[in-house]
Amino acid sequence: IHVDPDLLIVDEILGVGDAKFQEKCYAKIEDLRDRGVSILFVSHSTEVVQRNCDHAALLDKGRVVTFGPA
Repeated sequence: IHVDPDLLIVDEILGVGDAKFQEKCYAKIEDLRDRGVSILFVSHSTEVVQRNCDHAALLDKGRVVTFGPA
């Protein structure tokens, strides 16, 4: 990620790449979050959401089922 966004949208992109690439991506996302960047993180992995998000929304067929702490 070579940008300085106000909002970063990440949609399942971390399912690709080797472990080193993923580690670099997660470090950059953490850095952006620490600097106050809002991040919309889309994932099917509950573990990834819990590790990287403060809040989460569970969607079913495009409708919010629940929203709260990750």
